[in-house]
Amino acid sequence: MARLSPALLRSRLAFDFQVVQGLRSDCLGPIMPFVSDQTLRAGSVATPAQGAAGLVRLYMVEYRFPILVGEGKTTPMVKVKFDLLAGANYPFSRPSVTCIGAPLPWSPHVQPGSGVVCLGEGWELAQGHMLAGQLIVHVMHLFNCDEPDRERGYGGWNPPAVRYWRTVLKTRPLNPDLRYPVLPADITHAVDEPSSAFLPVADLSPVLETPLFDPVPMEPAFLALDRDESGEEFRPLRW
Repeated sequence: MARLSPALLRSRLAFDFQVVQGLRSDCLGPIMPFVSDQTLRAGSVATPAQGAAGLVRLYMVEYRFPILVGEGKTTPMVKVKFDLLAGANYPFSRPSVTCIGAPLPWSPHVQPGSGVVCLGEGWELAQGHMLAGQLIVHVMHLFNCDEPDRERGYGGWNPPAVRYWRTVLKTRPLNPDLRYPVLPADITHAVDEPSSAFLPVADLSPVLETPLFDPVPMEPAFLALDRDESGEEFRPLRW
């Protein structure tokens, strides 16, 4: 598997920080960046300088919209921890995504008890071209039950939640008018929407032979430029 040099990894993390800080939505609370688990436990939020230096690896995100926590029951807010470096080979290995605190979302994508969010193999198949900001928006789609129904036998980690979505919600989003944030166009050169998003595939089981989400076929959205000892950085390509 490919691996970024330490300088390129810092550049990619710095680019992710820029994009994440640019996400705006009434349905997102403050997105808090952290350098490590130790600083997260201490409540020491990363500074803009640390973000620009590529030192941020963790984000705490508040999703602020009605999210199912049981049959016909919702909570107005869920906190989620994104650990970009959990797979030890970012951006090629998947980040970990975990719901923090109770109640947990009532979703086939969320493991009861642990709060781990199932991402499947789509991150790896994207070969490093998916951004942390895109993942944050993608999880928002999952919590809103906003996805196609492609496998009638699927139950995931929570078969009753799937049945509720099919029989009560009629496979429609829980909040049909929810406005999702878009990536900041001034940073990404408007790379967004289907050209750089995840699409669900048929098999969504936690133990997968096929990926949970396939990246849409596309040319690489981000390439490393100026690969020399004086500095390596990621810049978006114009489409």
